[in-house]
Amino acid sequence: MVQRTLGIHSERSDDIPLIIHWLTQMRIVELIDENLPAPHGNRQGLSYGQLSVLLLTYIVSQADHRLCAVEPWAKQRQKTLEGSTGWSLSEKEVTDDRLGALVEVLGKQPESLEQIELELGQHLIRAYALPTEVGRCDTSSFSVYHQLNEDEASAGILKFGHSKDHKGNQRQYRQMLGTLDPAGMPLVSSTLPGNGADDPIYVGVWEKLAAVIGHTTFVYIADCKAASHQNRARIAQAGGLYCFPLPETGQVPQLLQSWVLNPPTVLEPIRLPHHSPEDPPIGVGFEMELGKLWQDPDSQSQFHWSERYLLFHSYALGERQIQALNKRLEKAEVALTKLSAKLIEDRCKLENQAKAILKRYRVQKFFSLEFDSLGITDNKPSGQSNTSKRAKKATEPIVKKHFFLNFHRQEQIIQTTIQLTGWRIYVANAEAKRLPLAQAVAYYRDQWQTENGFHRFKRGKLPALPIYFQNQDRIVGLMFLLTIALRVFTLMEFVVRRNLQTSTSKLSGLYEGNPRRATERPSAEQMLRAFRNITLYHLPNATSEITPLNPLQKRILALMNIPEAIYDFP
Repeated sequence: MVQRTLGIHSERSDDIPLIIHWLTQMRIVELIDENLPAPHGNRQGLSYGQLSVLLLTYIVSQADHRLCAVEPWAKQRQKTLEGSTGWSLSEKEVTDDRLGALVEVLGKQPESLEQIELELGQHLIRAYALPTEVGRCDTSSFSVYHQLNEDEASAGILKFGHSKDHKGNQRQYRQMLGTLDPAGMPLVSSTLPGNGADDPIYVGVWEKLAAVIGHTTFVYIADCKAASHQNRARIAQAGGLYCFPLPETGQVPQLLQSWVLNPPTVLEPIRLPHHSPEDPPIGVGFEMELGKLWQDPDSQSQFHWSERYLLFHSYALGERQIQALNKRLEKAEVALTKLSAKLIEDRCKLENQAKAILKRYRVQKFFSLEFDSLGITDNKPSGQSNTSKRAKKATEPIVKKHFFLNFHRQEQIIQTTIQLTGWRIYVANAEAKRLPLAQAVAYYRDQWQTENGFHRFKRGKLPALPIYFQNQDRIVGLMFLLTIALRVFTLMEFVVRRNLQTSTSKLSGLYEGNPRRATERPSAEQMLRAFRNITLYHLPNATSEITPLNPLQKRILALMNIPEAIYDFP
């Protein structure tokens, strides 16, 4: 019996046309090719910009940055990639050698990367009408397992430093993101050495954000490391607006205690801007305006400006802090009680054990410690007699001093601390009409937007870890491409959520096992997952057929303002 084969071949298209369409709209090919040096003259095939689009498509679609896996992936989807891009792909177009050269060139051109980000950010703001009222900055550390020689360690970015992931025994690098609300879309980024301080970078990031946004009247939000006197003065002197929480160091705790215990003005209830007047307040607060003076260490010129100190008490945060404090006090008291029941000969040993308990539960200032002694008589052999070795050992009473612990709670300090729980000082130079106290609280509560990008890099669908590159220039180039991929994710979410809000509707069908569940804030991961199992079939007559789009996929494309024709390959 003769068996006949139909000669039908298939390949998975899935979300590839959608991702490539987004990258095309973002003008990634043009921006990279215009700002990077041209490849070697003997090299043929795709440009650096085109290679970047293919690598980014693989990263976003497969949640993987391994260069060696791109070539087999592209080979299995060659017709989909050619149909989506309009390029002719040779068999060895996306080898790991070519992709490695791409990320290395990116990592060696910091000025070119800044120019690409500048032009890309300006294009996206214009093309998608992005709001430019609020910009943010934050950093995070990325730990690696690399073993470096002395030359590599001294010249590169992989250093030992303070790890935000509590991996201080590993080398690391830091990644900075400057983002734009409400999408959390990166506008500027930088890969920094792992042993540096964050404080000096915030003014430079603000300057880059202002250049991309095109004005200085946006409110700059960052954590307390940005709130140094010099940083605030330089931003204010350049015409910028900021809102930072003050670090609880120096004189800030004394100022907070003085103002909270003796408020200079009436406390006002605080409701977030999206709350109605009937909703219960989330806390209380007040503000004070103070003049500031700064002397430029370079020019010795003085700069005067006015700041508002915004004090806010969160009911929910205060309650959580009180509960946590009570638990720590109870645990410390149990441990101290057990220790006080012991008699220890060494006073230093007893004192160290007691202080270790207080430090473990972070209650050093809430307990007073006293160390008393008690004499105990002990009958101990005095040794052999000098007259005869066989003489019986004589005994004589010996009084030994033993120490024990007495402790007491410092109730006054505890009550004062409870009164201060939930309070925080923010400092801003924007006028009250531009930045009311409630709006400042709401802005700082949205700091998760930048953290969400770091989460995608570390544990999400744009994984940077683990890093396989030994070449540190390639690490810089990879992180730059990952920030472009993060722009794709955040733009998808922003456009779809804005269209859902405009139409006052929700999107359903994204949750497996619960197709009726609807959301007005779909994530990019959910929407890309909805395009799984779209297959391109190659028929024996040299034609092709693709899986028809289902209603959910058509709805997502409509919300993204993307035509369904991107899945109609020629």
